[in-house]
Amino acid sequence: MLSSEGHDVIVIEIDPTRLHTVEEHLDVQTICGNGANPSVLKEAGVEESDLLAAVTELDELNIVSCLLAKSLGVKRTIARVREPEYVDLDQMTQKNALGIDLIINPERVTAHEIAKLITKPEAQIVEYFAGGKVQLLELKMMENSPVCNLELKYLECPQQFLIAAILREGKVIIPRGKDMIKVGDMIFVLAQTKEMGEVERFFGQRRTRMQNVVILGGGRIGYYLAQLLEHKHMNVKIIEKDFNQCQFIAQNLHRCLVIHGDGTDLQLLEDENVGATDLFVAVTGDDKINLLVSLLAKHLGTKKTIAQIRRSDYTPLVEKVGIDRAVSPRKLAASAILRFVRKGKIVSVTLLNDAQAEMMELIVPESYRYAGKCLKDVGFPSGAIIGALVQENKIIIPRGRDIVCPGDRVIVFALPNSIQKIEQFFS
Repeated sequence: MLSSEGHDVIVIEIDPTRLHTVEEHLDVQTICGNGANPSVLKEAGVEESDLLAAVTELDELNIVSCLLAKSLGVKRTIARVREPEYVDLDQMTQKNALGIDLIINPERVTAHEIAKLITKPEAQIVEYFAGGKVQLLELKMMENSPVCNLELKYLECPQQFLIAAILREGKVIIPRGKDMIKVGDMIFVLAQTKEMGEVERFFGQRRTRMQNVVILGGGRIGYYLAQLLEHKHMNVKIIEKDFNQCQFIAQNLHRCLVIHGDGTDLQLLEDENVGATDLFVAVTGDDKINLLVSLLAKHLGTKKTIAQIRRSDYTPLVEKVGIDRAVSPRKLAASAILRFVRKGKIVSVTLLNDAQAEMMELIVPESYRYAGKCLKDVGFPSGAIIGALVQENKIIIPRGRDIVCPGDRVIVFALPNSIQKIEQFFS
């Protein structure tokens, strides 16, 4: 993703086979070696680099790489770190003692993402902006939706909302007034969080409450997720093969039922009445098992299924085979890194539909050149749309006559080829 945006990227990888794959598929430079070796870092030119991102599977290797790179002169560092002992250190210790500007824990981030989806099970994507005051939902348009086959300019709802994009047959469309919503479309809707319930009803969506959840996999993601759901007073079961991990979970969680067993065992799933649960979440380290058991749960009658998918080439299969939602720790980690490298005062970056589009929340700088001009007069970049404005704590779903001022928070929906134009527009 960084390479496709025009950044100069050097990849350090110790496995020659993996390095060959990177060389074949990406427009990047490569170095075969150990990223914790000072001579390898110097060969990569880390002294003149803006950023080092250490994202191997080993926490200690990532930390040492960042520490060495910082001592050699790199401006900023990011480390993928999974052990809670490192992650829970205060930020000053992370920066001063370890030389790390940003720690990413994909498992914890993934657990929080799943917890968000559980609060809005009718949506494919749930994101919050402006400190939680603005919400983005991705909703599927069903045959009973009253807005299907109507031009957008004729949609009248008491609450303000914006359809930022329509996903149709794998293609993202930024709609105009004459466009129509069709059955089967996925729409990205922005509205104030407090009004989103009414907006959903306007689109024919029914909210359902999740109470009973089964989690397959008691690793870090499963444990973090169960912890979050316990605080929401949900009934949680965890199915885990490793007996020692079962004991650890049982000792550290208070209301969760821990089952020692193989989640691929259909008899076990039937005995535990998985078919009667509101949600089945598969978060083992094996994508194939997550897909298979999610399908078994769906076959038994589970209302909703969420599967963790690490391999990006599996993601398009998820909806086709009947699983309701896939989450990708890698995509979530990429969002955090992208936010870190963006120009301007970027508050957050959210990748949508495998990076087919992005939502950016940014603070308009004092040097904004179009201050005082209406949006319809500023020539906003094509392939992008301003979804919401926050002016003096007031939420505005903007129209052509609205004016963006320095200091405002702006939430922008953009296609990949418009990202740099947006950064330049607000720089």
